Amino acid sequence: MNINNKSYSRRKVFSFLSGFFIALCNKSAIAEFKAGQPFRDRFQTYRQTFRIEPDPVEAQRIVKNIIKGREIRDNLINLKAPDIAENGNTVPISFSVNCSMNNNDFPKTVHILVLDNPFPEIAKFYFTPFSGEASVSIRIRMRTSSNIVAIAEMADGTVGETKSYVDVTIGACS
Repeated sequence: MNINNKSYSRRKVFSFLSGFFIALCNKSAIAEFKAGQPFRDRFQTYRQTFRIEPDPVEAQRIVKNIIKGREIRDNLINLKAPDIAENGNTVPISFSVNCSMNNNDFPKTVHILVLDNPFPEIAKFYFTPFSGEASVSIRIRMRTSSNIVAIAEMADGTVGETKSYVDVTIGACS
């Protein structure tokens, strides 16, 4: 190839184009990574910049949206939580769902909510019949003394709900 009396081999042209392509793809991949991943970082920055107060109306709206007017089954969920938590940063809780884990007798989703937290929905757990057992033990953060609500959405469309009040002496989630 001759351009302006300069000779370029196919190898040099191919090397230049492949290097240019790699640099272009790498730059766009980094930009896509930064654009697709920072939700949690922006969320944390927002929480550190602005103090967010709990909204009880919003918490009740979340509960109503999960239940969707369905009848609540009794004794579906066993929720264990301490009566008093000395530190709201680590409150140990556990739950188990009374079901056989066969056919349609398993929880599709279990929601854990703390109604007086700035962001009430703490966790969602998804189960299948292959999960073996519908029970989880976790540690959660609580801002202040509040009800912990566990809601199980079963595969057959029914819903179970249980609450446990925890008295927190030193709060978290500010």
